[in-house]
Amino acid sequence: MRIVILTLIMLFAAIPAQAYTPNVGDRANEISGRDVVNGGVANLSDHLGKWIFLDFWAGWCGPCIGELPNMLTETRRVAAEHADFQVFAVSLDADSTTNLLHKYIKQHGIDYPCTYDGGGWDTVQSREWGINSIPATFLINPQGVIVASNLRGETLGPALDFFVGGDGNYAPIGLSSNATDNGDGTVDISLELFSPDHAPLTYEIDYYHVINHYADDDPEHEGRPVSRDYIEADEENAEISASALFGEFGDKVFSHRISAVDGSAMMGYSIRVLLPGTEDMFDGEGLWVSDRGRVSFDS
Repeated sequence: MRIVILTLIMLFAAIPAQAYTPNVGDRANEISGRDVVNGGVANLSDHLGKWIFLDFWAGWCGPCIGELPNMLTETRRVAAEHADFQVFAVSLDADSTTNLLHKYIKQHGIDYPCTYDGGGWDTVQSREWGINSIPATFLINPQGVIVASNLRGETLGPALDFFVGGDGNYAPIGLSSNATDNGDGTVDISLELFSPDHAPLTYEIDYYHVINHYADDDPEHEGRPVSRDYIEADEENAEISASALFGEFGDKVFSHRISAVDGSAMMGYSIRVLLPGTEDMFDGEGLWVSDRGRVSFDS
């Protein structure tokens, strides 16, 4: 991760041959496609040197449309205050929902670039970025590095002010994770963190197990489950809270073993890290960046 941070001055990576998983601290890969708003071709890299708010959305997506007024209010406010700020969107609409896409573009006066190829979930740009749920948002700094993701709702405005209002001086932390099935029901979660100034970082891990229930006439579990139980140790608080300490280097891997749950078919987890300097925001809750993943067990 430290190597990624030290290469901030590099341009956006070329379009990859396969999907990559965008994490905080990673350079943003290129996005290029037909601009349904302004015509021609829109390229994410054309806006290198600016703060970019990247939004994956669709006209058929209820949460996307519900968030759209707030997103437009906050991003337009920031754009009016900072010339080095740009919104860039990717539509996951299919040909059958193009009417909705155009409806909301016209209704809200959207004028920023929005790529569209009619592929829906198979939209080229979303596949290349590994997008599997929307809305999915990323804030990219002027050097082309992702500094935050999943910004929406009440956190969006303060987060944009924190980053963009900081004159581009925020050194992004790095966050990535992976999970390993140990074959006995336990799972090892590895969390790789980078702290630019080697200062401690506070992180939390939340996880849950899923137990599938099948029909009585499906002993081999060939069909879909008829119901599911979600097993979580504490639904109100994170299962693991810790402080990541760094030595001479600002990057380190932290590992945690998650105990087995009998009958579990899958374990999902989310990790969030408190951004230094935001501890007093949101009544002391701070601003967090996150990563998530899951492990499916052999039935």
